[in-house]
Amino acid sequence: MRLVIQVKRAARLLFPVVFLYSCLFGRCYWYNLFCVFRKMCAIVTKRSTGAVNRMGSKPVFVGLINQGATCYLNTLLQTWFMTPEVKCHIGSLKSDVPFVLELQSLYEKLESREEMFLWTNELTSSLSLNVFKQCDIEECFRNLINKLNVEVDQGHKILKLYQITMVQSMKCSGCTNLVEDDTFFLDIPLPICSDTSSENVGHLETALQAFLKEDTMESDHKCYCDHCRTKTKTKIRYYFKHLPQILTFQLKRFEVVGNWMYYQKCHDCITIPLALEFNKSQDNCSKWCLKPTMDKEYNAFNNHQSQNIGRGQPSIQAVVFQEEDPGEADRTVGHDAVRKPVAAQDQSQQNSTEETERKYELFAIWHHSGEYGSGHYYAEIKSVDDGNWYCFNDQIVEKKKQVSQSSKTAYLIMYRKID
Repeated sequence: MRLVIQVKRAARLLFPVVFLYSCLFGRCYWYNLFCVFRKMCAIVTKRSTGAVNRMGSKPVFVGLINQGATCYLNTLLQTWFMTPEVKCHIGSLKSDVPFVLELQSLYEKLESREEMFLWTNELTSSLSLNVFKQCDIEECFRNLINKLNVEVDQGHKILKLYQITMVQSMKCSGCTNLVEDDTFFLDIPLPICSDTSSENVGHLETALQAFLKEDTMESDHKCYCDHCRTKTKTKIRYYFKHLPQILTFQLKRFEVVGNWMYYQKCHDCITIPLALEFNKSQDNCSKWCLKPTMDKEYNAFNNHQSQNIGRGQPSIQAVVFQEEDPGEADRTVGHDAVRKPVAAQDQSQQNSTEETERKYELFAIWHHSGEYGSGHYYAEIKSVDDGNWYCFNDQIVEKKKQVSQSSKTAYLIMYRKID
């Protein structure tokens, strides 16, 4: 018993070293083995001390073993499992497609909670994934949704949960001709740094406002006008036409550095609001406008602190994508994904004509620690069952006291519509 406790203490001391090594050298293999060893020590210790469920109760959630560099896949799979609409739809699919069958089998095992953690070998084999190659989680997210839509989900039910319909408005400064086209996003790419300076945006809401603001395309970026029959200075902007059940944002942490043509990760800290609100425009009934909430949260934070003292955005379509070149699909972390739309259905009709307000609550955060082309993925996800936050880090699933509202590693952020 003493030996087990000593081994467990040694594992805790070595954990930061192994994690740092995996981040620096781009391999999660040793980190993966170490996590399994650490988890097993925890299990043995709990069983020997009688701390594990006397009535034989099961773990709240089951972890997924990292096969080498599959932390991005584990993060995505756990998020879908924690999303009731997605999990339910995947379970109801009638298909003989191997990866769908393996996905259903995995979710059944996660639901049964018979094991502390599970392998994903069969699923990665059915997807022909190189488990030792790091991939961008946002790209994997799009590719799997695309694969489900093309091969199985003809009703696009999963995609409709995520698809955002936006209007791209372009106005010629010469003839004032206005052209508006629907564009489709699975996630909105938000800038981390300001376009005009190297200052940190600081807040997700500020980044979203920067994406929605009107820009002027001039000089080498002029747009062609059919009326003027030449390239002219053009004002371009986006606005929301359809808001989905799950609203997703990607923070643009990977950028090309100057003329050197290599990618570099931005580690700036960004504040993530717990809720977002949208109102219908009074001038345009099909336009959703972001309702600022930064001041409200700032005042609430200040009030809480004082009480404690007193007491003591190119158009990206996404319904069905063309198959990409296999080499292109396996690009490493941070590349701006090439998205090839075939067709997309307008979902704006799904919005109720009487609905004038829509609220979203923070649901999941995908983190990336490390640098471009390497590092490690994990997720913070809010359970819809008990309302608590959990950290899903491969094999280790831990309950959190609160979500990381201010983060230097947040990469992709999901909000869930409040009914």
